[in-house]
Amino acid sequence: MKKLLSLIVGSLLLLTACGNYEGTVTEKTDSSFMLEVTSGNSEAESSVQEMHLTDHTIFSGAISTFEELEVGDQVVVVPAKLSEDFPYILVSEAIVE
Repeated sequence: MKKLLSLIVGSLLLLTACGNYEGTVTEKTDSSFMLEVTSGNSEAESSVQEMHLTDHTIFSGAISTFEELEVGDQVVVVPAKLSEDFPYILVSEAIVE
């Protein structure tokens, strides 16, 4: 029973991580921040994405507000669910490690 429960919890964690952006904050503006996102372990595959905030963006982990976010913070961004042709990444939740 414990193995089954472990498998289910592990699967749920893996599925919730799909589609998220993970990286380092490189710049911060009034209503967005730049996140250097890396693919795998290679620095050559990194890209910088602008993450736009909404009135409904939630901050969790080591901080609770956007004002506390600092350049250099490690962040996992859960994007809002939008159509693929939407030109911006809207942050539903930002989890600071």
